[in-house]
Amino acid sequence: PAAAPAIELGSPFLDNAILQREMPMPVWGWSKPGATITVEFAGQKESAKAGADGKWMLKLKPLTANSEPAEMLVSDSDGKKVALKNILVGEVWHASGQSNMEWFAGKSNCSSLAQELAKAPAELPIRELRTDTVSALYSQERVKSEAGWKTSRTAGDFSALALSFAYDLHKELKVPVGILLTSHSNTRIEAFTQRKAIEAHAGLKID
Repeated sequence: PAAAPAIELGSPFLDNAILQREMPMPVWGWSKPGATITVEFAGQKESAKAGADGKWMLKLKPLTANSEPAEMLVSDSDGKKVALKNILVGEVWHASGQSNMEWFAGKSNCSSLAQELAKAPAELPIRELRTDTVSALYSQERVKSEAGWKTSRTAGDFSALALSFAYDLHKELKVPVGILLTSHSNTRIEAFTQRKAIEAHAGLKID
């Protein structure tokens, strides 16, 4: 018989992730339809049941900012487990746009900052998740990131704008800062707008 589907987590949930602080924290993914998924993190344990399409979502209670690496354990009722390492809690921001947002820090005016962070004795808790580019007419739930979460040790591979923003925000707030980067050169704003929202406005739909 075919093996039961493994636990698949949403794209942000990888090793080195930063989770949003001080608000209910959604965790989602896909598994076998009807399976019960349990997430354990920071002393919490929450469960949800996968729907007929295998999709599930649960919410952790608001988390306190934390720069100490922690583990998130995800398991299902079939005994499958996924352990995520080096998880922090802080601020999470979305960065999107064209080539000016995509441009690498190591090739920009931020290159000296990127080198400084990469060589620093202690790793700074700022990280970036750059999503892989796909072409699609509709929004995609299963977005991937081949590179995963980048840490300050590879700051030269961050978006220059994302790095400078995260660095300044961390200095001000003194909490970990994560950037979700979805950018691609020469894209229009419609590419980052929900299709239903555009179709609801006749002028935008014609354009």
